[in-house]
Amino acid sequence: MQHGLEGHKAIVRLFRAVFPDLTWDIDDLIAEGDKVVARTTMRGTHRGDFFGLPPTGRRVEMPGVHIIRIADDRIIEHWGSNDDLSLMRQLGAIPTPGEVVAVS
Repeated sequence: MQHGLEGHKAIVRLFRAVFPDLTWDIDDLIAEGDKVVARTTMRGTHRGDFFGLPPTGRRVEMPGVHIIRIADDRIIEHWGSNDDLSLMRQLGAIPTPGEVVAVS
C-alpha cells in the first residue's frame, strides 16, 4: 500500500469492507511535546475477503501502538505497530504454537 493520506484512506476502506462492524478503542493516550502515543485495540467480525482469506465470521481483536508527530495542527509523521500475527492466528490463517496441523 502507498504511504501518506491516500494510503491511509485505502487501508481504512479495506478494513471497513472486511470488518464492517469495525471499532477502534483507545486504551491509553500519552502526549509529550509534539508527539502523541496511543495504545489501541481494533475489534470486528471477519465478513469479507482479507488478502485472499475468505470470510470466517470470526470476531477478532488486534492490539496496536501508534506514535504520531504533530506540527501546525496536522499529523506529519506516524509510526505504528499492530499485532498482525495475532490477527492472522484468530482468522485461522496461521496456527498457534502447539496446534496440530494436518498435512496431506
